Amino acid sequence: AQRQLVEIAKALSVNARPIPIGKSIHNFKMISDSGSISVSMDGRRTANLDKPLMKYSATAIPIVNSTYGFGFREVEAASTEGMTLEPDARVNANRRIAETLETAALVGYTDIVQNGQPSYGLRNHPNRNTRSHTFTLGTATGAQWLTAVTEHLKLLQANKFFRNDVITFLNYSDWFYASVTEFAVGYPKTILQKIQEIPGIGELVPCSSINASEIITVVKDRSVFEVLTAMPIVTQPMARLNPMDDYTFMTWAAAALEIKTDYAGNCGIAHSNT
Repeated sequence: AQRQLVEIAKALSVNARPIPIGKSIHNFKMISDSGSISVSMDGRRTANLDKPLMKYSATAIPIVNSTYGFGFREVEAASTEGMTLEPDARVNANRRIAETLETAALVGYTDIVQNGQPSYGLRNHPNRNTRSHTFTLGTATGAQWLTAVTEHLKLLQANKFFRNDVITFLNYSDWFYASVTEFAVGYPKTILQKIQEIPGIGELVPCSSINASEIITVVKDRSVFEVLTAMPIVTQPMARLNPMDDYTFMTWAAAALEIKTDYAGNCGIAHSNT
């Protein structure tokens, strides 16, 4: 069966961070500004033991797994025809795990709450920078696209993220429309080519899991996000004790997107939608 693209998790893996499998929660530290300034001609100043304030936020790292198996006679029957059953099932299980990680990157693990803190993703983190636009990007003019993307990127600038190293996720159909549609009649560039000239647009990634007319941009920096990886996608056979036991396998992974903010709550994610 055809499946959705899993481009978000792949793009975010640029900031992967290995985590021991025993850690089910990872905390990151938020530090306030400290150190008052004195300006004088002689440099004399009474010592002021000013220190930053610190607080922590936790990210849960759940295990995602999928199991499959075959009866012992199925396996024996397949072997008589020179066939193996497990590889095809493993590919499917790997895909299902990858799709779950893709969804988690967007909305978190909706059933997971640790220490009163829910799991969040790019689309629903409470500190992300949001705006609404009135354009249907799949039919919008070049000028409307330019307005939507420009105002979208200004969200990051308002949170003091003056960066060009960002990843911008677009709906695949919107991206395709922009790729093949003139920016304006007679103009020698497509909408997408013109959009890519905007300072700060960064890497454009088309995704089937992004909604139509939705735009999500994330600053590609470890101070903004990391993908906590306790176990990449692996498949292991389960123990068989008797000749007539089923052949069973488990595919699993342990990973989570950790979205970080500074002490004031500034977040390097911009999210625009209709």
